[in-house]
Amino acid sequence: MKKKLLMLFLGTFLLAMQVMAQQVTVTGKITSSEDGLPIPGASVKIKGTNTAVQTSTAGIYTIKANPGDVLQFIYLGLSTREQTVTASGGTINIILNPDSKALNEVVVTAQGIERTKRSLGYDAQSISGAEVASTQRENFINGLQGRVAGVTITPTNGTPGASSSIIIRGAVSLDGDNQPLFVIDGLPVANNTFSEYNLVGQGTFNRQNDYGNRGMDINPDEIETITILKGPEASALYGTQGASGAVVITTKKAKAGTASVTYNNVFRFDKAYRFPDVQTVYGGGAGGIFDEEIRTRTFFGARYPERLQRYDNLGSFYQTGFTQRHNAAVSGGTEALSVRASVGYTDQTGVIDGTDYNKIEARLSGVSRISPKLSMQASFNFNSTKTNKTFKGASSPMLSVLTWPVVDDIRNRYTATGNRRTITGLLGAELDNPLWAMENNPNNDQVSRVTGNYGLDYKPTNWLSFIMRAGLDVYTLQGLSGYHPEAYGANIAGSYTGGGMNTFSNSKVLYNGSFVASAKKTYGKFSANVNLGYDINDDRDQTTAQFGSRFYQSGFFSLNNTDPTTQRVQYTDIYKRKMGVFAQALLGYDDMLYLSFIGRQDYSSTLSPGNVGFFYPATSLSFVFSELPVFKKMNWLSEGKFRASWGQGGKDARQAYVKKTRLIAQTTTGGGFATDVTLGNPDLAAEFTTTSEFGMDLAFLKNRLSANFSYYFIESDGQITAPRLSYATGAILAYINSGLIKNRGFELTVKGTPILKKDFSWTITANLTRARGELISLPGGQETFYLSDSWLAGNVRKQYFVGSSVSALGGNDYLRNNKGDLLINPVNGMPVVDTNFNPLGDAAPDFGLGINNSFNYKNFSLSFLLDIRKGGDIYNATEAYLYARGMSTLTLDREEPRIITGVMRDGLENSANPTPNNIVVIPYITTSYYSTFLNPRDFIEKDINWVRLKDVTVRYNLPKTVFANSKVFKSASIFATGTDLLLLTNYKGVDPSVNGLSAASGGTGGSGIDFGSFGLPRTYAFGINVAF
Repeated sequence: MKKKLLMLFLGTFLLAMQVMAQQVTVTGKITSSEDGLPIPGASVKIKGTNTAVQTSTAGIYTIKANPGDVLQFIYLGLSTREQTVTASGGTINIILNPDSKALNEVVVTAQGIERTKRSLGYDAQSISGAEVASTQRENFINGLQGRVAGVTITPTNGTPGASSSIIIRGAVSLDGDNQPLFVIDGLPVANNTFSEYNLVGQGTFNRQNDYGNRGMDINPDEIETITILKGPEASALYGTQGASGAVVITTKKAKAGTASVTYNNVFRFDKAYRFPDVQTVYGGGAGGIFDEEIRTRTFFGARYPERLQRYDNLGSFYQTGFTQRHNAAVSGGTEALSVRASVGYTDQTGVIDGTDYNKIEARLSGVSRISPKLSMQASFNFNSTKTNKTFKGASSPMLSVLTWPVVDDIRNRYTATGNRRTITGLLGAELDNPLWAMENNPNNDQVSRVTGNYGLDYKPTNWLSFIMRAGLDVYTLQGLSGYHPEAYGANIAGSYTGGGMNTFSNSKVLYNGSFVASAKKTYGKFSANVNLGYDINDDRDQTTAQFGSRFYQSGFFSLNNTDPTTQRVQYTDIYKRKMGVFAQALLGYDDMLYLSFIGRQDYSSTLSPGNVGFFYPATSLSFVFSELPVFKKMNWLSEGKFRASWGQGGKDARQAYVKKTRLIAQTTTGGGFATDVTLGNPDLAAEFTTTSEFGMDLAFLKNRLSANFSYYFIESDGQITAPRLSYATGAILAYINSGLIKNRGFELTVKGTPILKKDFSWTITANLTRARGELISLPGGQETFYLSDSWLAGNVRKQYFVGSSVSALGGNDYLRNNKGDLLINPVNGMPVVDTNFNPLGDAAPDFGLGINNSFNYKNFSLSFLLDIRKGGDIYNATEAYLYARGMSTLTLDREEPRIITGVMRDGLENSANPTPNNIVVIPYITTSYYSTFLNPRDFIEKDINWVRLKDVTVRYNLPKTVFANSKVFKSASIFATGTDLLLLTNYKGVDPSVNGLSAASGGTGGSGIDFGSFGLPRTYAFGINVAF
């Protein structure tokens, strides 16, 4: 046996040596026929194999091949050419001509199925990973804003580790998750954000903490392309997971026949630059009496004496943030086996002292061609992150900074004896020095995550193929937040008395498997592609949450250091399964007309047994009319396509175990269970979303100018909601199917190259988006439904009203008579507040526009993005907070007597002659003018617009001659990037794009609510990219 193995090894070795001896080296240069310029990044591939190389920035390539091999020269938008390798190899220079059929570009669609763009009956917009990575953001999702039409990115705030939500074409679910499915190399991965609902002893409902979205674990340097699937086929093929669209990511992989080593780094400085305006004229106190000993943080006292020194407390609170990021990758291999390995390291310090984010990541991927008919792909990814962060909302240190007396130095956080310096709050309670709070109230989390992906591609014939994929996504998130025994938050009435802490461990195991069989046949001018598939998704989520208070030893955050009688523990184990089978048939005629049919049957464990399975269809049409003879004569028209699609998608319950009324574990001593306050529903069925889309793709002047337009109409019925019940039922809420949402909008992408010269080019891309959603009906004739998470400040919340936008802001207003006049209290001359919640604003913009410019001059390049938004309302809760405490600049006229215009509420208010108000109010004396009678409507800023200058990058590629004699370096470039450099807006708050909640919230979340938020900082980065 040993001799046989030895002979086999020697035979294989000699055969490999013979093959290597036969190979010759081919070099050359690829240029464009239009301008004679070299084409960097063009592919040179040995036909019928996986061996390929790419041209350098000078268009040069080198490849080893056997005599007789056919080389393919490929570049997007240009016609592919082929050339046979001679016995001597030598030089092969190639000139590529424009391809009038750029619609032949292949894109990866749902379930990893590759389709040519010309055959797509819906819009699928792609963006390169390099473009997103060049924005130098830790969370690559933020780099998509303004670059893809129909996509809205909302960051929570500008601190390290903050989550970001992504919405495609608006919300389709009132209370469910409206974020799209994330797919990497054909398999779904998690992008969820941990919810505070899983904590024990916590009543802030995603208002106080943000645990980051898991999409931020993805290394942007490892992304090859990103395709956004918006149309109905995405939801039809991915089932319930793709009901809100899909973000399909293809990662970088090694190319056979070439070896590469790359190293990238970036060093970045962050600077906060927008702050709320506060008054510095009046000091602490009430009724115009100044509190010189600084015992209060209500600023209705007398004017500050000139002798008192003023301090820049905002400047003392913020610092210059610094980030360093490093990424190295090695790739190479043969046609039989190619491997890519990469490692990355990120270390970020935020603009607030005590905040930071640290990430270590490693990835290994490989492709093995086992035989000419069978290939295997596998990848393994590991990352570990640690985050120290601030609290949000009412616990945000921003609010403390803004209301710290300007005559007191915030840096003096301790007394002479080493104790905390205190200042009395609005209602007499002590409020923390924010620097002391950041130092003594921990708030951190850490994640360890492993993802694995395995696939087999088997192609027994040239028309039949089978693809099997399996993937595992496993992570553990651990977090701790707490209050020091001396902290204000620990000494108010409630669970944090004597200090307290929350700690938790959340583990998720996500398994995905799929199998797709594909058959492709051509019969003359007719073609037929058929795909049959099956997929399964198992999602298990386990959380252990613990709480304790009344520390024995100050400053030692351990549950063993808390009073046992206060300790609480809660364990949840949620297991969900989804399965689906699908079929797709694509019929084509003459590369011009395509008709697609899809059917999918889904099964979900979260729905009732009678409704566990549900079917939905989809169909699409693509007509490439530019192939007609009459249009081929038009030299100015490069291509034209009309497309239309219709389809349905289902969405199951966001929560598990809602078919029956659940038993909720009790966290107090003694344990046990209690009946949930939310009734289950044994007849619960899936939500259904029906989408219709029409569009056109046009290209002119040899693809120098292109336009893509889409109009869509989405109807989401059978909403899974939990409206309030009468308490007589013995419950508070109940899960039901009812409610209808309608969304409509359009998207326009225009791309042009106004200048294309030998040494200079300019490309501009504009993405225009308009999306409007309306609530048509609610169950049982109800007129309104609100998101409890969003009730985070004052009497304003995200609330749905029948007949209004799904992004409506609901709140209290003033009472008015039948003529619209304000009703005035005849006792104090103040307006009478209406305690009912009514529509006060709409957070949805009129439109969004992203304009991306790219200039290239020889070895220099410049790119920048303008992110523009028109319209949309924002509740400036921070300003309302300052107003109630006398720190808003709106209170500077407090000494002026006034009569509020309105009519007395004296019984004559609706008569022909109501009594005009004549009561004089002096706010300087009557401080309740600013607090007790504060009206939310006054702080909803209407029609907010902005223009944001983002992602300005200047890059210099070192000339190839620099490395001509180097045996180590192949290429190098240096760059400088500025992000969020300029914000022009009529919004008076910190940042109009922040989210008052986190990405964990359902529905339309906390967009449009700004309370204690930290704006996006201005950043300056520089770095290098080197290839060896």
